[in-house]
Amino acid sequence: VMDAKPLLKEALQAAVGFPVDASIPLIGFIGRLEEQKGSDILAEAIPEFIQENVQIIVLGTGKKNMEKQLEMLEILYPDNARGVA
Repeated sequence: VMDAKPLLKEALQAAVGFPVDASIPLIGFIGRLEEQKGSDILAEAIPEFIQENVQIIVLGTGKKNMEKQLEMLEILYPDNARGVA
């Protein structure tokens, strides 16, 4: 599994339209978009991650305002943020 990790990361980067680069850290979050799960904290931290050239993929549904916030982050940071609701 660990041998396949770099290839799977590159495949995921390509699948969501990120620049494919093994040296860029990639963070994934799968869960409900609710304060209870900490997705509000993650959404607030995304701009700081972006400054460090980190790619972030968030997969989940929940509060509409959080879904909209993720959509906006994807527009602002097309090479680094993806929100899939």
